[in-house]
Amino acid sequence: MASIDDQIAALEDAILTGAKKVVFHSGGTRREVEYHSLKDMREALADLRSRKQGRSRIILAALD
Repeated sequence: MASIDDQIAALEDAILTGAKKVVFHSGGTRREVEYHSLKDMREALADLRSRKQGRSRIILAALD
């Protein structure tokens, strides 16, 4: 899997360009993620940044 720094960089680039699909490469492995919204992308980016700093986030969602 791509390093957290690589994932952060790829997600930041996607957000800046308006893309909803992010591709990560690591050690010959390719992983592709398509987000539903910019909000989802920002939440993922915040989560990655928290993990990098050694903090974990818990996200609770209400289900209908």
